Amino acid sequence: MPTILSVASITHPGQVRQSNEDSIFTFVRPPEQGNPLGLLIVADGMGGHLAGEVASQLAIETIHKEMQPLFVASSEGFATRPLTILEEHVRAAIEKANSIIHQYSLQHPDEAGNLGSTVTCAIVRGETAIVANVGDSRVYQLHHNELRQVTEDHSYVARLIKEGQLEPEAIYTHPHRSVIIRALGHEPSVEVDVWTLEFAIGDRLLLCSDGLWEMVRDDQIKQRLTNSPQLQVAAQALINDANNSGGVDNVSVIVAELVSKDNEQ
Repeated sequence: MPTILSVASITHPGQVRQSNEDSIFTFVRPPEQGNPLGLLIVADGMGGHLAGEVASQLAIETIHKEMQPLFVASSEGFATRPLTILEEHVRAAIEKANSIIHQYSLQHPDEAGNLGSTVTCAIVRGETAIVANVGDSRVYQLHHNELRQVTEDHSYVARLIKEGQLEPEAIYTHPHRSVIIRALGHEPSVEVDVWTLEFAIGDRLLLCSDGLWEMVRDDQIKQRLTNSPQLQVAAQALINDANNSGGVDNVSVIVAELVSKDNEQ
């Protein structure tokens, strides 16, 4: 069945912070050029004055640049390359972003010595999605009306929860919940988590910064993704929910769905 990749995205500074250190990027290949193909990225920067904004922008720009040759119209091989090769491409792109951010911090110690960024991204190719993550931005998948968190948070509290030392609710309440143990730019190299998912017609992917999931619980996220037929409405509702719950951080969302051409939004 002919399908189209539909995407909506929004980033917002929230209700407390003056600047927005989140960065988002979406690319969707025009439907007339072939099967669904897209690149989706959310990066949440951290550091001193403007350092977080620099780090998240460097992450987005580098990953896009490294992946772009695979998405040009003349690169028909992308549609048939083994998934393991594509996984390695996205892992290498994120590792390159880590190196560039780390080098920037070394070259600008006074203004950006502590900069860093999370990154979570998805490559959609037909009915498959390759998801990669570093940090505590997240990817969720809504499949058959069930919501699951695909990525794992690389935070101090998430590690303690995984080890059974804390209850899951501590991810929202623990005083050290903001401590990230893996991020781009903090070390010369970084470990990248990668997953390959079935992405079926009617499924939805949500990429978001922690400014969403710390403010909005999973059941509310599921409700918005399930009950909003239009992706832009779902994305805006999630942003509103985060801001109405306090909006203490920048908040970014990307919502994607694979739809039949007959039901294009």
